Amino acid sequence: MKSLSPYESAKRELVMTILYMAVITFQAVYVAPKSLSAAIVIFIIFQSIGVLMLRHYVKKVRELKEDQST
Repeated sequence: MKSLSPYESAKRELVMTILYMAVITFQAVYVAPKSLSAAIVIFIIFQSIGVLMLRHYVKKVRELKEDQST
């Protein structure tokens, strides 16, 4: 298996974070008819984690992109 460059790896992690956030949104919508309060808690907690991960990976991709271009 070919090893990915740090830039490609960071891009993959960014896409996986976006996918994670979409899955959590789907789960919150699925839980909502049964328990609205549980759905809100799931959505807020896990999306907050997702936003922090997203910020981290966007920053990482930008830094690696700048390093690649120089």
